[in-house]
Amino acid sequence: MTVLTRELEINSEAQAIWQHIIDVPSWANWQEHVSESSWSDDAEPAVGSRLHFRYNHNQNSPLVEAEVTGLRPNKELSFQPVGGDLPYTDGMSGLEWEWLLFPQSNGRTWLRFTLTYQADGGSPFFKELLGTRVQFLNFADSALRAVRDMFDQQGEELASATNQTQ
Repeated sequence: MTVLTRELEINSEAQAIWQHIIDVPSWANWQEHVSESSWSDDAEPAVGSRLHFRYNHNQNSPLVEAEVTGLRPNKELSFQPVGGDLPYTDGMSGLEWEWLLFPQSNGRTWLRFTLTYQADGGSPFFKELLGTRVQFLNFADSALRAVRDMFDQQGEELASATNQTQ
């Protein structure tokens, strides 16, 4: 089993970040590798709900249909593929994506993104080892930075507005 994890401290409360993560239709606005995203059939976030997203990966744009496997408000959103354009990547199976939030006492939050999968071995495994792993880590870094930058920008705008009214 391969587990790829990236995390970053965000200058915001977990609840605000959670609202951003759970807003699946907005993913395409802030995740540069996602070109479309939505809840399936206007589903509400819940374990068993379905979502879909299309992402740019290895010169392809596969559609992933996924089911929520873990949902704890302000703490966890995890999901596994149940359909779409299979295979997403040759040599990979058992994928699961996970967003975890860890609130800190200083009002900041650690946000962790994890992708877990089984590398099936053989020729596809070597392709995965050489390219896919690096690409997924780059995607994770990019998504985490986008969330951090959004909340840093909101903090700067709030500070600027406060300074202008004083």
